[in-house]
Amino acid sequence: MKARVTFLTILICSILLIGCSKTADAPETRDERIVRLLTGLGNRYWHLKEVYINGVKQTLTDYQLKYTKTYTSDPSNIDPLNTKTGTFVNSDGYTGKWRLLNNGDSLVETITNNQTAVQISYIINSITEATLDVEYILNGKIQREVYYAF
Repeated sequence: MKARVTFLTILICSILLIGCSKTADAPETRDERIVRLLTGLGNRYWHLKEVYINGVKQTLTDYQLKYTKTYTSDPSNIDPLNTKTGTFVNSDGYTGKWRLLNNGDSLVETITNNQTAVQISYIINSITEATLDVEYILNGKIQREVYYAF
């Protein structure tokens, strides 16, 4: 009887160990997390909430209150080294490509639907599923923009 209990105990423990020892998915990298937060499930719409110039909060114009930007990931991009890129469009009618740099600390946009490919380099201050806080230099001044997702 004692051997039977020991055998059953070993069998149950073995089943539990095998069932619980599944390999976990690889943890999400910082870049992957930022792309997921930036683009959601492929597209994420961001609405301008606040603008600061050299740390001073600005009153938004009617136009700025309606300003939006949409970031899209590229689902056809199957190369893991290029998962940090995508496209964007804003309510000004500009479209282009974006890419993450510096381990997700920087977001670079290249506007592609104008005569010269304008490039804007943002520092990502913070990003969540609901907020995006970025800043860049414009005319020698630090411009900070805060967006919310909808």
